[in-house]
Amino acid sequence: MPKRISKAQHLLTFIEKNHDAIVVVDRSGLVLFANPAASRLFCREKKELIGKPFGFPLPGDRIVEINIPGKNKETGIAQMQQMPIEWQGKRAVILFIHDISELKKTEMLKAAMDERRRIDRIKNEFISNVSHELRTPLTSVREGISQILEGFLGKTTEKQKEFLSMCLEDIDRLSRIIDGLLDISRIESGKIILKKETLDIAELARSAVSSLSVKIKNKGLELIEDFPKEKIEIYVDRDRIIEVFINLLGNAIKFTDKGKIGVSVRNKAKMVECIVSDTGRGIAKKDLPRVFSRFQQFGRVFGPGEKGTGLGLSIVKSIIELHKGQIRVESKLNKGTKFVFTLFKYTSRELFRQYVVDGLREAVHNDEPLSIFVFYIEDFAAVKKELDSKRISLLMNKFYEIIGGHLRRQADLAVKDDSAILLVLPVTKNEYIGSIQTRLTQALEEYLSKEGLDKKIRIGCKTAGFPRDGSNPDVLFDKIKEAVG
Repeated sequence: MPKRISKAQHLLTFIEKNHDAIVVVDRSGLVLFANPAASRLFCREKKELIGKPFGFPLPGDRIVEINIPGKNKETGIAQMQQMPIEWQGKRAVILFIHDISELKKTEMLKAAMDERRRIDRIKNEFISNVSHELRTPLTSVREGISQILEGFLGKTTEKQKEFLSMCLEDIDRLSRIIDGLLDISRIESGKIILKKETLDIAELARSAVSSLSVKIKNKGLELIEDFPKEKIEIYVDRDRIIEVFINLLGNAIKFTDKGKIGVSVRNKAKMVECIVSDTGRGIAKKDLPRVFSRFQQFGRVFGPGEKGTGLGLSIVKSIIELHKGQIRVESKLNKGTKFVFTLFKYTSRELFRQYVVDGLREAVHNDEPLSIFVFYIEDFAAVKKELDSKRISLLMNKFYEIIGGHLRRQADLAVKDDSAILLVLPVTKNEYIGSIQTRLTQALEEYLSKEGLDKKIRIGCKTAGFPRDGSNPDVLFDKIKEAVG
């Protein structure tokens, strides 16, 4: 017969194998027993614990927290509670000690993050309020000084004009600082929603160059442009990316007294790389880590001329990161500077998803409805066997043209790939989804009938809507996933 195990042996086995520290202490405070977990918790051998004073006051009826040795010489925290017990025929106390160090770290980190968010919110509200309060008096002061300078309020001497012009320059710089602070405040508080669309990145770069071409020419600098011949379409906010180019070009002009300024766009496998370079004053190696920090200006010279705010590069970095891109700087003192930023290129299907995510985010933010459609060729594999790729491409272009002809607002978006067309209609009530689907499907089928393709090609349509299908982009995308693959 197997040997019968007593209750006492069961208890001892449970205590020995328990992951929590368990210690038995007699009435005088000496340790009678410590399980292996206790040795690990207190970083001491079992023989160093047993027969020695426990070292902590007994908790009584309460659950108390005690400091314990932690990892890497840090102090940890454990919870301890007690129960009366009879141990080897004598009254004793059994202590259960549970390590809560990681939990405390998590709680402290969460509390610190909550406090940081609270401070950031207060800071952003303060910046916003102060900036708005400063704008009105600044505008009045500027207008008054301008009128004096232009002679509307009487004649002024050349010396007076010189000082008044300096005042205007300082007011304009203060205005730029206020605008910059407001921009940063909006970005950090998540109040800026990017108005993304599919655009040619080279055209955005050319637009920025065009706006600064007079400054470049007046300073006698050579402009070198290097753009690809083919279009490189990326999904970005037009105004914000032009702002990035203008900021970087403006810096290049400001800190280059002679030589060249370069702007280039390079098409990579999964991204586009944009470069703005100059042969100017450069930045010392020790200053490079602070280039994108606020109110940092390197290579600034005193005296007349345009003065920066020290906020431009911080704003540039924020805009690039809002686009999920990256930016870096390379520079040597007196040998020029090169800023390189990269932006992700979406595949058609990735772009489909991004349109849904961004459209939904804006709809939720504005508390407005959103309707989504995907028109697609059913059994596309079979159609590819019937028609060559050129004919299918022409067909999809015609579908895109037909659907585009039915768009009634500038905010309506359509994007296509080789077998499907995504249509995102902001501010379109979900109860209209059925009628819109019917109208557009009929228009596509009429074209197929006209071309004699109605027997070979069938048009399918999947739809989703906010608030009809919820506010989770994954849920909405699941509704149309079958159509977009």
